[in-house]
Order: sequence, then C-alpha cells, then structure tokens
Amino acid sequence: MEITDSVQIEILNTLQKIERINKAIAFHKAMDLPDALAIEQYKQVKEQLAKQLIGLLENIDVKLQMAA
Repeated sequence: MEITDSVQIEILNTLQKIERINKAIAFHKAMDLPDALAIEQYKQVKEQLAKQLIGLLENIDVKLQMAA
C-alpha cells in the first residue's frame, strides 16, 4: 500500500493539534482556579482528534484502538 504525502502531512498535523490540546489542558489544570468547562471542552476536542488520527492511520493499514 502506498502512503501518500497528504496522509502523512495530515497525521503529523493531527498529532501536533493533540500536543497543543494537551498543553492547554495542563495549563488550565495548573491554574489556581481550574476552569472545568474549558478542560472538558479540550478533552472532547482531543477525543475527536484521536478518532481522526485513528482513521488516518487506518488509511496506511495501521490498526489502533482507543482506550475507554
């Protein structure tokens, strides 16, 4: 199976987005008064990105499962 450059780029972009989301979650958790709503919203975005990443990886015949 041939891996296209666009799929590789999208995988990398998605990983970078997840990394930024992780930093945002850590930032909000470290606040004196953590913003629970913001943290929850970031976690939802992270879950969507993780699902997107799994779909992209399946395009290159890599099968993964998300933990519950």
